[in-house]
Amino acid sequence: MDKLLKIGFIGLGNLGEPLCNSLVAKGFDVTVTDINKASAKRLIDAGAAWADDVTGVCRNASVVITALPSVAASRKVVEGPAGVFDSLPSGGVWIEMSTTDLQDLQRLEGLANARGIQVLECPVTGGVHLAHSGQITVLVGGEPATAKRVDPILKAMGGEIIYMGKLGNASVVKVVTNMLAFIHLVAAGEAMMLPAKYGVDPDATYRAIRASSGNSYVHETESKLVLSGSYNVKFTMDLACKDLGLVNAIAEKLGVPLELGSHTQQIFRRARGLFGADAQSPEVVRMIEQACGLELRAPGYPTELVAE
Repeated sequence: MDKLLKIGFIGLGNLGEPLCNSLVAKGFDVTVTDINKASAKRLIDAGAAWADDVTGVCRNASVVITALPSVAASRKVVEGPAGVFDSLPSGGVWIEMSTTDLQDLQRLEGLANARGIQVLECPVTGGVHLAHSGQITVLVGGEPATAKRVDPILKAMGGEIIYMGKLGNASVVKVVTNMLAFIHLVAAGEAMMLPAKYGVDPDATYRAIRASSGNSYVHETESKLVLSGSYNVKFTMDLACKDLGLVNAIAEKLGVPLELGSHTQQIFRRARGLFGADAQSPEVVRMIEQACGLELRAPGYPTELVAE
């Protein structure tokens, strides 16, 4: 795709802003909008254009990307009055990078196609910190020709680009990866707490698990944030509960028993009730810390993650 083609980007939160910044940094013509203009400051300073509304983002765009926090927000932006479907010219492409509801996405595809708009789902995985370095993994679902058309855009935002097949496939795999991450997070908290209560230095425990067959990507990354006490992975408890709800709803529809997945959903719901919707997802470990009267802390661990 020619870099001269215009891109609209809607949603500049913890994930959307760094994804969009990769496009701007690599020379794409990007117009952005968000409910909070302050979130666009870095992008505007780097050369992105600002629009006050969705219509302004879409008016001259060939591709519009959404990265939004909820199914309801995405639905409102794309099919609401003066939304993407009303504003993006026929022949354009809508790329949904939000983690969203599978059935609703398929419904929206039908509405988009009726307007002459092609649709791709491109959720990302690997952690928000990888979005800042352009190393995040992009899962792609939709028509192969559409995916090929926007391949340079996806490569500008991500590291590994994995084509998953038809629309919907990427959304299923995305929520499964998140489910695994949340299961691993709960497990890592329990695994570090038991030795800590016995008197083992949490730093030694962290390093031993990292070098063992029980290691996981989540332990290598998010456990560091627990040990530093920041918990700040830039992913809220509310988003975790949303994603666990999505994966368990798919499992219910398909008749797949998710014993760990459903139990983890209840654990995170309880943590959200205790610590609030805006608490960071690794704060789920605070529940076992409170139950045991011991904080898992070790010196020298980072308060936020950066790509290595």
